[in-house]
Formats: sequence, C-alpha cells, structure tokens
Amino acid sequence: MQSRDMRLVDLHAHTDCSDGTLSPAELIHLAKQKGLSAIAVTDHDTTRGLTAAMAEGARIGIEVIPGIEFSTSLEEKEIHMIGLFLRPECPKLQESLEEMRRDRLERNRKSVRKLQEAGFLISEVDLGRFGGEAILTRGHIGKLLVERGYAPDVKTAIRTYLTRGGAGYVKRKTPPPAEAIKRIHEAGGLVFVAHPHQISRKDPEESLRICRDIIKAGADGLETRYCEYDDWWRERTEAIAEEFGCLRSGGSDFHGSLKQGLELGSGYGDLAVPYWFLEKMRGAL
Repeated sequence: MQSRDMRLVDLHAHTDCSDGTLSPAELIHLAKQKGLSAIAVTDHDTTRGLTAAMAEGARIGIEVIPGIEFSTSLEEKEIHMIGLFLRPECPKLQESLEEMRRDRLERNRKSVRKLQEAGFLISEVDLGRFGGEAILTRGHIGKLLVERGYAPDVKTAIRTYLTRGGAGYVKRKTPPPAEAIKRIHEAGGLVFVAHPHQISRKDPEESLRICRDIIKAGADGLETRYCEYDDWWRERTEAIAEEFGCLRSGGSDFHGSLKQGLELGSGYGDLAVPYWFLEKMRGAL
C-alpha cells in the first residue's frame, strides 16, 4: 500500500520500567526531538510506565500509544507479542502480568546462581541496584556481565551466556501466544507478532510458519518493519500481511544505551514506519 503521508511513527520502544535506559518522560521527549508523529511504549510484561508517558505526550504534543511487549512461548520457541491501544487498568491483564513478574524474578535468581556456580563474579545484590519496581530482564543481567568484563556488549552477553546452552541460561515459564492474544483483546487492544525473524534464528521458514499459525489463532497482525530486517525479511513479512489481509506494525525496539547504535525511529539507519499503519489500526478498532 502506498501513501503520500510522510509522517513517521515508532511502535516498539522500551523505558526503564523494563530494560530500557530512559524514563517514560525522557522517551517521549526523544520521540518529539526525532520528529515522530506518534510513539508506542511497549515495555516487557509491564504497563507501569504508561500513565507517565501518556501524560507527558499530552503535555508536549505527541501521540503516545499505550502498549506492551508480552512474553510467550510455543514449540520450545520464545515468541514476543506486541499489544497496542490497550487499557492498562484491565484486571485480567494485570493478573497475568503479576504472575509473569513473579516467574521472571525466580528465573533471574536461578540465572544469577548458575553464573556464580560457573565462576562469574555476579550476585543478586548487583541485580537489585536496577530498582525494585522495574521488570528485570536478561538485558539487566547482560549489562552486569558487560560491566564485569565478560562480554563487549549486552547483545553478546545474552547470546553467549543467557540463551540455551549458556552458563546462565534458565528456561522461563511463559504462557502460549493464545493467552497473550486473549488478555490483550480483553484489554481492548490489538495484538502483533513481534520480530518474527527471532522466533527461530536457524530456520527462517519455521519462523514464518509459526508466525502464520499465530495470526490464524487470532493475532491482528505482525511487525513488517523492524530494525534488524534485511530485504528478505521485509519482503516475507509483507507477503504474510498481504496473504492474511492483516494489520502491519513496526518499530525500532529502542532500549536507550542498552543497544548501542540503535536510534529511536530510524533503528540502525534505514527504518521508517509510516503513520498509515496507525490509521489502519484505528479502523480495525
């Protein structure tokens, strides 16, 4: 679909309420500075930053979409689902998020203990300095590993030590995508399969097959624009959107300084998410 509307948005970004490094207000100010027309705040498994983000957006004049990045798993694969336009106060959504928060906390503790047993100089006390209310993720553990000199950057730390086969890997208990779809729909939102290329990095066709299955199960669409996509992935995700006639979303997956070289709005330089994505979403709502 073509449009002459040149406005751009970013529908996948994180704050320090999960594993970003900017506060909700700071993220909204950065979006304004970047010239974005709208931004979605999509922290991992929490809606804690949405009230502050939306208030700041209203104050400085930029549209803020209330969202979330919901962790799920299917067929032994980790799959993230983006929820947009949701009502954060929905009780059933918050019940699910609280359960996931407890499970994530236990996973982090086990991961740190495994790293300690393997000889890494890291402790739960170190992890605690990131804040008691923030949703702590593998990114926080990765940051500690970088600070201790075990990896050059967070991405390398996660892939080397915190994924399957790594010294600190612990499988986390997460619901299936169907539960994320149900909870986000109950909260009045739309659901998108996030970065399908990450579902199975070794088998792109398997990633696409699982993505299709999730859309068949009720997801409203998928990310067809993402900071890590090459031409192949842009073409394949766009083809799925055409195949199902579903909605498109996209974003930078901005985390602040946690992901070096990744900019809000433009990703690694060539990302552009058009405003008409949002217009189609509103039509669906």
